[in-house]
Amino acid sequence: MTEPASSGGLVDPETALQREVETLGQRFPEVDRAELDERVHTVYERLSSDAAVDTHLVAMTEKQVTEELREGGADVHVRGEDAG
Repeated sequence: MTEPASSGGLVDPETALQREVETLGQRFPEVDRAELDERVHTVYERLSSDAAVDTHLVAMTEKQVTEELREGGADVHVRGEDAG
């Protein structure tokens, strides 16, 4: 059994998670920020409970929430740097 990941890799995980909520809010402007905040924190907690290393947890959280939103039918607003 692995031990849960510590926050040793992130100076302040909460700040990083709030940044992800902001990023996702720009990409999914029709999704309520409170819902995004809840999804980000729920996914992060789920991933961190099983992680042996926390290095990429925030990035994995964004990817997972993005996939969930897309699967749920949310439209993605393409950022300028993502376009062609």
